[in-house]
Amino acid sequence: MIQFLQKHLSMGHKSAQGLVKGSLYNALYYISLMLPMSLVYYFLEDVLPRMKTDQEFVFRYTAYAGLSLLSLLISAFFYYKQYTAVFVSTYEESEGRRIRLAEKLRKLPLSFFSHKDLSDITNTMMEDINVLEGLQSHAVPQMVGSAISALVTAIGVTIWDWRMGLAVCWIIPIVLILTLLSANFQKKHLKRHFESKRRVSDQTQENIEHMADIHANNLTERYLAEYKALLKEEEDRHKISEIAMSIFVNGGQSLLKLGFATTVIVGTILFEQGSLSLLKYLMYLIIATRIYDPVGSVVYNLSYLYYGAAPLERTGDLEESEEMSGESDVRFDSFDIEFDHVSFEYLEDTPVLQDVSFTAKQGEITALIGPSGCGKSTAAKLATRFYDPTKGSVRIGGHDLKDINPETIMSNLSMVFQDVILFDNTIYENIKLGRKDATKEEVLEASRLAHCDEFIRRLPDGYQTMIGENGARLSGGERQRISIARALLKNTPILLLDEATASLDVENESKIQAGLSRLIQGKTVLMIAHRMRTIEEADQLVGMVEGRVVEKGSPEDLMKKPDSLYRKLRSLQLGDEEAG
Repeated sequence: MIQFLQKHLSMGHKSAQGLVKGSLYNALYYISLMLPMSLVYYFLEDVLPRMKTDQEFVFRYTAYAGLSLLSLLISAFFYYKQYTAVFVSTYEESEGRRIRLAEKLRKLPLSFFSHKDLSDITNTMMEDINVLEGLQSHAVPQMVGSAISALVTAIGVTIWDWRMGLAVCWIIPIVLILTLLSANFQKKHLKRHFESKRRVSDQTQENIEHMADIHANNLTERYLAEYKALLKEEEDRHKISEIAMSIFVNGGQSLLKLGFATTVIVGTILFEQGSLSLLKYLMYLIIATRIYDPVGSVVYNLSYLYYGAAPLERTGDLEESEEMSGESDVRFDSFDIEFDHVSFEYLEDTPVLQDVSFTAKQGEITALIGPSGCGKSTAAKLATRFYDPTKGSVRIGGHDLKDINPETIMSNLSMVFQDVILFDNTIYENIKLGRKDATKEEVLEASRLAHCDEFIRRLPDGYQTMIGENGARLSGGERQRISIARALLKNTPILLLDEATASLDVENESKIQAGLSRLIQGKTVLMIAHRMRTIEEADQLVGMVEGRVVEKGSPEDLMKKPDSLYRKLRSLQLGDEEAG
């Protein structure tokens, strides 16, 4: 049973164990609710007629009252046990599942995220796991407990009197079979509902992220109309899925009432024939009102299981996604980055890099140049193992990156990209992210080298200023400088710079270049540049056009070639500057 739950509900061993215990306690709880009725029947049928004195009546009455109270305490005990077994383990499972998915996301290649919307992943992490939490804390234990208690009760009432037992229980298997046969029908409509909810969520996030562009291009009415249409579709899908569920849930519970009708009919006939006592007849009527409640719970929770099928499938797909793996214990004799006949494509049959070969040597600055879209940033992403090449290999110190754990690569590499990523935390913590064991003085020193200190101290809370989501309360240049400070603090053997000073004015760019010159000494530096003045001190330039390397050499050597890409780009920029 535990293995079944682990496989089909993607649960941990401890949580599956808690769910099994909780389900059994739930069954015992429902069964214990029948004890008071059994005691009442025994008291009225077998004990009360035999009492001869008032003293005996008081004694027997007190004894049965005590037993009834004890049965209620037993019910309370089983309810408490099922609650603690199920809910505690379920909440721990939800926490553990979210942590597992977060760890999974951290180890997945970036190609995974190129096919997934952020809102889709967020919904899987939050909403889908909330659905599974309800499934594991309520639906499964209640369904299992109700099924066991209904089965035990049905067997008991059939043994007691098989005629009345059949009258009470004949409808139960019919309702359960109809509910099971409806599985595909319910799942189909529920899946469509979840898909429409996802589209609404994706559109909502997209509208919020691009609100400025929507207003700037006078697209408000168009986007609002599209959004309303999407909401209307989601509403319609929701109604249909609710109807699909209610047909079988409410319909099944209504059909169960036929069992009560046959109990009345059969009981009346048997009573009139004299083969059924009045007290026994009344007890079967009470049993009929009680046994259908757990059966109705089984029907309802079966439908809830169908409701959880789509979230379970999505979380399962995410957990089973192929990770980037490799050796963690790798020793590097050098930190040269070598591209060996590398080809890469994001989309099939759409090459981005084609047979790219070059070496970025340790202690030198290697700059990638070329027009936009030529593959420079893609090459940098391959050097970090954000992606693996389609063909060829990328090596660091002679080790193929495909054989190295991405975390090992990241521990030896610092990045400053044009698109800065910051967290909704203090400035101090965003800088310290570069090296979590850094001292306060080391953080302040990195900040001074990146020329952050001057603007940070002007803020009301200084280094403890909260900067908002992705640094929303800072300017582009300030965000860039914090990113540079983070890289300065990390101080790794390899440094990747993708237009690291693009958001800075000329004065601050010159200051930070001085800080960077201190950082890059003795390191392998791979730089992506569009502004030619930022790479005048580079040791090697690699010119790229349409994903191919068209030239390699020092700036001085390439300037001597009249048809070189570097000379052409430099002339165009100098011409633009002069014209300005």
